[in-house]
Amino acid sequence: MTEVVENAGRAYGGESAADRDERRRRQLLDAGLRVFGTVGYRAATVRGLCRGAKVADRHFYRHFDKTEDLLLAVYGECIARLTNSAVEAMAEVDPRSDVRAVAVQVLDSFFEVIEDPHLARVVWMEVLGVSPRVEQTYLAVMHEFGALLLGYLRAFAGDVSSGPDLDVDLLATAAIGGISHTAMTWYLSGYAAERRVVVATLATLLGSIVEPLAAQSVRREP
Repeated sequence: MTEVVENAGRAYGGESAADRDERRRRQLLDAGLRVFGTVGYRAATVRGLCRGAKVADRHFYRHFDKTEDLLLAVYGECIARLTNSAVEAMAEVDPRSDVRAVAVQVLDSFFEVIEDPHLARVVWMEVLGVSPRVEQTYLAVMHEFGALLLGYLRAFAGDVSSGPDLDVDLLATAAIGGISHTAMTWYLSGYAAERRVVVATLATLLGSIVEPLAAQSVRREP
């Protein structure tokens, strides 16, 4: 046992033990995306994942307790890619642009990422119904996307606040639900519609939400 531990800390070919661990974890994450995004989470096995990652089975358990942990890690990376695409696009928008033009710019970046079918399957299919823990993670992600969209709404519609007939948090949730369901439908159709059509359609949806709120905000100004 001592010899194994000592060998685990040695550098081979100029690669340290820490670097080897990180490389193997990266290989498992990449294999997880491929496997979960093709055969699906429920058909995946540790052995199959390790073969796809080109690592010995024992290395899986050095990084993950079970396949659900790998699924959550892969899902987290997918969500980070989607979030970063939207945030980076928002940072580049011209504040003088109209609402729909901005929506097109942000959504196009977002849906470009969704054109990765492995990512789309993991995000919109494979995390559903797995376990309460995964379900809570999924709901938390939807809440975070709702908060991101709410920031977008307030940036272009002013200080929108809830009222007797409006709950802005629910409004953002409804909009995210529409975008999310459209993304899932687009993936399941085999990306039948052109991306520009999907983006333009959703930009119209967001415009129809934001523009009336912006008009109300202007009317409330002294």
